[in-house]
Amino acid sequence: MQGVLNIEELSLKFPVTVAGNGDVRGIVTDPVVVIDSRAVVDGAIFVALQGEHTDGHQYIDEVFAKGAHWAMVKKAWYESEGAPAAPEGCGFLVVEDPVAGLQRLAAIYRQTFSIPVIAVGGSNGKTTTKEMVAAVLGTGFTVQTSKGNLNNHLGVPLTLLQLRRQTGIAVVEMGINHPGEMELLLELARPTHGLLTNIGHEHLEFLLNLEGVAAEETRLFRYLQQHGGTCFVNADDLWLKEAAEGLTGSFTYGTADDSQIACQARHIAVDRSGRVSFEFVSGGLSERIALHFIGKHNVINALAAAAVGTYFGLSLEQIKKGLEALRPSPGWKRLEVQDAGGVVLINDTYNANSDSMRLAIDALVDIPCSGKKIAVLGDMLELGEAGIVEHEKTGRYIQQSPIDLLFTYGRHARLYGIEAGARCHGHYENRQKLLDELKMVVQPGDAVLFKASRSMRLELVVEALIKERTTM
Repeated sequence: MQGVLNIEELSLKFPVTVAGNGDVRGIVTDPVVVIDSRAVVDGAIFVALQGEHTDGHQYIDEVFAKGAHWAMVKKAWYESEGAPAAPEGCGFLVVEDPVAGLQRLAAIYRQTFSIPVIAVGGSNGKTTTKEMVAAVLGTGFTVQTSKGNLNNHLGVPLTLLQLRRQTGIAVVEMGINHPGEMELLLELARPTHGLLTNIGHEHLEFLLNLEGVAAEETRLFRYLQQHGGTCFVNADDLWLKEAAEGLTGSFTYGTADDSQIACQARHIAVDRSGRVSFEFVSGGLSERIALHFIGKHNVINALAAAAVGTYFGLSLEQIKKGLEALRPSPGWKRLEVQDAGGVVLINDTYNANSDSMRLAIDALVDIPCSGKKIAVLGDMLELGEAGIVEHEKTGRYIQQSPIDLLFTYGRHARLYGIEAGARCHGHYENRQKLLDELKMVVQPGDAVLFKASRSMRLELVVEALIKERTTM
């Protein structure tokens, strides 16, 4: 039955010992599975994971007291002398490795559903595209989608375990950074449909080069081909276009004027706030769509969602409604725009690679403003041996862009300024000194972009500058 876990049958499907105390419920409908003891609710299944700073096994008594019915625990812990007995009506799922146990539990649960499962992968724009796909499909279906950026070996199983009996379509984001990870995620989610946003310079410290990225990401296409699924193909990306050649189940989208492309975007425009709009064309019909997102690159993300909606039979009016209703979440920190005392601040501090850096610079250039266009850029930290070359390339890109001032922050970011030349106002390796200088330079009418890898914590400068300017 869809949306039901039979606890008593789990041992037939993967190595687990079911140990209960009293009248334990063997059938769990619409299960609530959590890895955070603070998120436990009545009837939950708690999975005790061991991390760098904490061990979920320390909270077993607490989660049972909060109402959890089951706890998935490590066999070595369960067989130790310090392990408590389960309370009356509760039980343990004893496994060798709780991470693998969580994954297997999710895979088994996913197999109870016979619904479309759409995988969203790629180098840049996965979360935005996933939200756009869900927004479009939500105009006609009951959609379950990944929360935030839960897209890895833990996030994907947790997303699958949130499927419910009423779910009509699932949209699952898949993020990878090591060879072999896509294969694992595909085995868990078993998607019926999928799209890759693009192929770019992501996680090169593990995937080495673009060829390595393409080989790993396009496992999604190969999986769908082997299992009779459908690929939504970004025809603007040469890597993806080549990988899709010969696929029997493909649905294309892109910005080129090509009659062979099923869904197209034309007449792209940027308004005074930096938001983009485009004409969506499909099947001889067209509709003007205005997004609450900045950056022309978001057109291809929206077009991917429009292509999915078209494939699943939604009207152009429904697609327009879904996309125009969606707004960036404040927590995304992906080209998030805010006015601070007459200054347009663009917060894109969630992550950074050389491709997303150039797209963010383009977005800054496209925003109309009466003052200076200022880029505050920090280190890109996941480029491996390509790091020096990619920082230098980005600096040269800045040098050729109509940006007035550049501020660099971090050890590697110095290379931006060397290549950008006179555009570089200064280099900083201390956030407070960077903030102090920005306070003196930034004036009403200016537009300021902040972008760096997440661990650079450049958002702290953004927050301090907003506070400074909104209290003036």
